[in-house]
Amino acid sequence: MIKVDLDNLMGGDRRQFHRVAPSVEEPIVLKVAGGSFPLIEISGGGCRLPIAAHPRFSETDFMELCLPGRSAAIMVRLRPVAMDEKAFGVEFVGLEETLREEICTYVRAREIELVRRFRAQGGVTC
Repeated sequence: MIKVDLDNLMGGDRRQFHRVAPSVEEPIVLKVAGGSFPLIEISGGGCRLPIAAHPRFSETDFMELCLPGRSAAIMVRLRPVAMDEKAFGVEFVGLEETLREEICTYVRAREIELVRRFRAQGGVTC
């Protein structure tokens, strides 16, 4: 019998969702009190924002997340989970599963778009 330590296998990464950088041509914007900020990355569990957005929201506030191709904003609450000198990560709090699935659908479509671009530029193929 072989015992596999999944934490070591996965590098200790606790993420449950894949994440992608939004398209420069179609950014994802988070509207908070006092401004709008483009997301650096997004996943079904949360997103990364520029550090300038950090003092602009509270965990109890609802903010507008504007996904490309969606006519209405998704109302989200965020909880900070990680920070460095340029950006900070937040997780979605109490997000309805139907809205989370919309975000995950965007992430999957963006992943496919990135793979196609990579291959078109002569990237490595399997």
